[in-house]
Parts: sequence; C-alpha cells; structure tokens
Amino acid sequence: MKENRTIGALSPPNPGARFYIGLGILILSFFMLPMGIFLQRFAYHHYLKHLIVGIFWLSAPLMKISSVAILGKPSYLYIKSIFRHHVARVIKPYHASRIRYNIGLFLFCLPVIPTYILAYAPQFFSENFYPRLILNISLDVIFLISLFVLGGDFWDKLKALFIFSAKVSFPEDGPKEK
Repeated sequence: MKENRTIGALSPPNPGARFYIGLGILILSFFMLPMGIFLQRFAYHHYLKHLIVGIFWLSAPLMKISSVAILGKPSYLYIKSIFRHHVARVIKPYHASRIRYNIGLFLFCLPVIPTYILAYAPQFFSENFYPRLILNISLDVIFLISLFVLGGDFWDKLKALFIFSAKVSFPEDGPKEK
C-alpha cells in the first residue's frame, strides 16, 4: 500500500503574510543595485549620482537581512520542505528505459570531444571569445541535462565512484535483452 506523500502532508503550514512579505523584500533586494544604476542617469550632478548608487548599493544587503528576519524560522522550514520535496522528485532513484539510458549516455559523452579539442587544439575553433563562451556553456548544459536524462540509478553509480568501499555487483543471469 502506498503512502500519501504530498507536499501538504509533509510540509509545515504556510506561514502566511510574513512569508509573502519577506519573500517580496528578498526578491526586490536583488533589483536594488541595477535600479540605482538606472536611476543615476537621471541625476545631473555627479555627487547626486554617487549618492543614488551608494544608497541603492547599501540598501540591498540590508533588505536581504531584514527579509530573513521577517521570514523567520517557520518560513525557513516551509521553504526547506518544498525544496526537499522537489529535489527528491528529481533525484529519486528509478530505472530509466534502455532508449532513455542510451540517449543519456550519448549526451553524457558528447561534450567530451569538443572540450578536448578546445583544450589541445584551440586553432580549430574561432578566436572570438563569445562563440567559445557560447560553445562551452552549451556543452556544460548538455552535460547537466544528461545527468537528469540518465535517471536516478545513474546517480547511484556516480555516487559509488566516490565511495572507496563500493563494489560492483552484476546479476547472475544478466539483463534480459529484447
């Protein structure tokens, strides 16, 4: 019999208005410095420009600290339970189909070739910084996607690489091929 494991059953109750006010202040704090840089363009004197940027630059960390104080422990526990629920859904071990596993292995190995070429024979790629940056970022994204396509069993295999006492065990009769 399966247990009912929904977010509502496992997480503490939503802290209410404190949660939304604190979260709003936290999100707003990330926009304070860009907002100050934007608003300084409207100031005429350079003293006023520096004052605007300084006020917005100092207010961002203060807003972050105050948002944490407003959120409090109940909001922290609520956010932590939601985060754990979503992480468990993504990383939970499960068996991927053979096609999905093969696609994941292909995506896992695909970034290796261009990365080695970039390292040992960079003359084969553009000298411009931005095409190389885009190539490196896309190869990293492909690699990260491959880890999720491979499934939860692969996460266990990857974890076993870093455990000294881990041993490989194969089934006696081997996997059944279709």
